[in-house]
Amino acid sequence: MAGISPRIRSTAFLAYLILIGRLIVSAAFILAALPKIQDPEAFTASVEGYRVVTGDLAMWIALALPWLELVTGFGLLIPQIRRGSALVIALLLIAFIVLHASAWARGLDISCGCFRAHESDKAPDYLWLILRNLGLLTACVCVLIYDWQNRQDRDRREETHTS
Repeated sequence: MAGISPRIRSTAFLAYLILIGRLIVSAAFILAALPKIQDPEAFTASVEGYRVVTGDLAMWIALALPWLELVTGFGLLIPQIRRGSALVIALLLIAFIVLHASAWARGLDISCGCFRAHESDKAPDYLWLILRNLGLLTACVCVLIYDWQNRQDRDRREETHTS
């Protein structure tokens, strides 16, 4: 390590941190999707519990959202679609944060439906849900920024070599 410059070491360390963040967000979305896919009726009840949508719209959300979570979770692992997946996940996380904050502010005592289609009967810990999603959102934004900067650097190098 003595022969490696501090800049290279810090760049490699940052790359590892971004990889860990990407793997955590990916795993969270894949693991959140699977039980909802297996039990869409229970997840529909969780969606309706937020009192934002009901009926057919809640059912369609409960059918589509887990598949979107699954595809984007895997998409974070595929370089060609990583940025698009990270952007969709970031938007989903913002929506989830808003929904949890809204449910908390309205005093709703509901199952969040996050990692199980039907959560336990204990009261939701909205602060934890919001903080967890803020952490995942931070990791997702870091992935987006890191990938964007790497793309910019790669484009500049290609311009320099072709000029």
